[in-house]
Amino acid sequence: MASLLNEIPRESLQNLLSSVRVHTPSFGHHISAEGHAPAPLLSSLSRGDVIEVQGPASSGKTHLLYHLILLCIAPSREMSIDFGGNGLAAVVYDTDASFDVARLHQLLLTRLSLVLPYNIEMARRLTEESLHRLHVFRPTSLLQLATSLLHLPLYHKVSIPEHEIGLLAVDSMSAFYWTDRFIAEQMRNMPQRELHPSSVNPLQHVLTALGRLRLSYAPFIILTNWGLNLASQSSGPVTFYKQHLHPFPVYSENHDASDLPSSMTGDLPPAPMPLPLTHHITLSPVSIPPFAPEISLHNAVQQEVEYRRSMVQKGEITGLVRTTGRQEITRLTLRITPENVHITHF
Repeated sequence: MASLLNEIPRESLQNLLSSVRVHTPSFGHHISAEGHAPAPLLSSLSRGDVIEVQGPASSGKTHLLYHLILLCIAPSREMSIDFGGNGLAAVVYDTDASFDVARLHQLLLTRLSLVLPYNIEMARRLTEESLHRLHVFRPTSLLQLATSLLHLPLYHKVSIPEHEIGLLAVDSMSAFYWTDRFIAEQMRNMPQRELHPSSVNPLQHVLTALGRLRLSYAPFIILTNWGLNLASQSSGPVTFYKQHLHPFPVYSENHDASDLPSSMTGDLPPAPMPLPLTHHITLSPVSIPPFAPEISLHNAVQQEVEYRRSMVQKGEITGLVRTTGRQEITRLTLRITPENVHITHF
């Protein structure tokens, strides 16, 4: 069975994990983008929490993921110095083939250098040691993703029994959406008697595997998702998106995470949702305000260029955070610079 994992392209920067209980200390309780106290959102996250991060292209989903990975793999303490990380392993399934380890290395080195401004060599050493706790797999289909998830305990046992998984991420869940939708359309034209049980939506297999790993290892799970279809509800500059993946964990302000209903649609019978969603984050780049009606074409072009330049330099992204079981919506600001990712939550 181990040979199945070897067929999946991956970047292993060493090995992972030990079994832990679901009720464990909070995740990401120290390190922040600016070396100060972390945002309340991150300090309140617990092992076993599941976050969906949704937004259009270039809305900061992967950079938010980078930030959370750094909280996981960065060292906790070294030579009586508190580095604010957790010193745990992170496993990333890079389905979009866009995860940039070099960028993550740059961000981590910058953050550790803030703590060690007079010992850059030690910051470099700790950065390299931290990256050994990162493991990146690149499945090329949902079924391959599900297979890899199901065999992750074996991979841990054989390759990295000395490390504990603190974070498990899929970036993104939507990567195979169009191909799987085409297959589903083809299957609808087949007689029901010809359908094999294994032909059920492969996303169901992925969610089932993630649910099992959540119960057995209690990693913090983050799932990035495209924002394809606009929803009617919006708040300020951030627009909500309809869920285009089915089945998928459902955000609900009226239920506990363990009681979430299934979001399956179509002719297939409903099934229990194996993976509860605890937080949903909607990201959106700051939009450009409309021009005044009386502005000339020349001035409009010049103003747009200047405004876009300032927005790119500022690198600011807004997000809305919804938590299952709560009605209030909180806001975060994600500011991405060449050297760092700053998060403000309010």
